[in-house]
Amino acid sequence: MFANKEHEKAHVLFKDGKLKESILIFTKALVAAPNHLDILSDRGVAYLHLKEEQKCFDDLNLAIELQPEYGFRYACRAFAKRSFGDLDGAIVDYEKAVNLDPDDSIAHNNLGLLLEEKGYKTAAEQRFKRADKLSKQEDQLLGVINQIDQKENSENKNVLPLHQEKEPIDPRPTKSNEFKKIFTSIKQFKEFMHFMRNGFRINKK
Repeated sequence: MFANKEHEKAHVLFKDGKLKESILIFTKALVAAPNHLDILSDRGVAYLHLKEEQKCFDDLNLAIELQPEYGFRYACRAFAKRSFGDLDGAIVDYEKAVNLDPDDSIAHNNLGLLLEEKGYKTAAEQRFKRADKLSKQEDQLLGVINQIDQKENSENKNVLPLHQEKEPIDPRPTKSNEFKKIFTSIKQFKEFMHFMRNGFRINKK
């Protein structure tokens, strides 16, 4: 999930609301991993919270330029455009996001909110229905992942003594293993979903 230790440290600072400090560390992380897409997006969002519009879009635009076929990059920029008052530009970016990733429930929902704000109620309602369906599927997936995590934790408690024979491990990837190639823990997935569903909001102390 994180490119390097600086990236992870900056993420923690951002979550704690230490925006200026997080940007300094995000910048250090970029020195170690030049033009890393997730670091660029994260720093762009940090600039967004500081209302530094040009720097925000410098990072988000570069992320899109480097990865133009990834819907999340457009959804991230759309959120920034909406925050800075560009509703039409945000709609264009959200439409691009859902075209690239039709299963992005958050992008569908946010697009619906903007369409509703512009007076396109029928189109907005279609987006809300799609977002609701996808969100339920995501909740079901999270439930399955929680069950897998609980099962694995339970199995890990029953550690075999040294030299005791046991069944061979199947080397083929499972759904759980594939999942953990992206998120290294259930906690990270939950934090990511909370972060996304709450509009890139940081913790307030």
